[in-house]
Amino acid sequence: MPSIFIFGLFPEDSGKTIISSALARGLINRGIKTCVFKPRSGHNFWHQYDAYLKCRKKGRLFCEDIIKLRKACKCSLPPEILNPVDALMSPLNAKKFIDEKTINHLYLLDENVFSHLIVERYTICGNRAENIFCINAETTRTRSVIIDEEYLHKLESQADEIIYVNSLEEWNSVSQRYSPKAIRSCYEKISEKFEYIIIEGFNDAVCPDETLRYDLTIGVAPGVVIFYDAETFQKALRILGEIRDPKTLRARDVIKYLKKKETSSIPALPSSHLRNFDTLSRDLNKIVDLSIKATQKR
Repeated sequence: MPSIFIFGLFPEDSGKTIISSALARGLINRGIKTCVFKPRSGHNFWHQYDAYLKCRKKGRLFCEDIIKLRKACKCSLPPEILNPVDALMSPLNAKKFIDEKTINHLYLLDENVFSHLIVERYTICGNRAENIFCINAETTRTRSVIIDEEYLHKLESQADEIIYVNSLEEWNSVSQRYSPKAIRSCYEKISEKFEYIIIEGFNDAVCPDETLRYDLTIGVAPGVVIFYDAETFQKALRILGEIRDPKTLRARDVIKYLKKKETSSIPALPSSHLRNFDTLSRDLNKIVDLSIKATQKR
């Protein structure tokens, strides 16, 4: 099963989901049974409210990107399997800190990612998919972020297991325990059913899990798509991973070591094209053809 990994050259707004969606639909339209996979993600209650509303309506937790990617590849698998690790974040409740006259504390907390965490989900596939929720007990207790308590209680009522954490260290410990199981078990489930898999990274992170292997790696930035040799990419991850945790590696850490195979320019596209995946795949037809050619060679 050929796999293509798509990562952002910048931390935000690189265009990964646009390229992943175009590639998934382009492969589907060529009669290739294709699936998408977003191993790790995070989204924000306030800034990605439309996605949050869809989650709230279903009483589930999954990211905005997987909603688009799932439609692009016409997949019927649950979004939790396609997106096994997802964190819901939220802005700090500024009114609370202003009313309590603790403004300095507000700005200190704002720089701490744990202070914004509400809940993270890990989905592990066995005989059935189990959802484990890691909940920030400190945030929910103090109401230091903007939070929908009814939605959180709904998640708790449907969880197979709930873990409450009070610090970044505890959160990291839970994530290190469950994230690999979730990613690997869901990837195995997908690999049983499809001919191609499109794996989308999280921001500019380049190693969602050390066990994943790729036939092609693609770096994305506005206006450009760069095809990198997968063997060189994985060798760079392996060597750099001996120095630091591979999951902390970013695009800027590895691209200077990579072997570039192809570079393709991409145009700015109107929102109507981004919403229509058939149109989008035609707009980026060259990317689809280059990807097929590169993976077939391997």
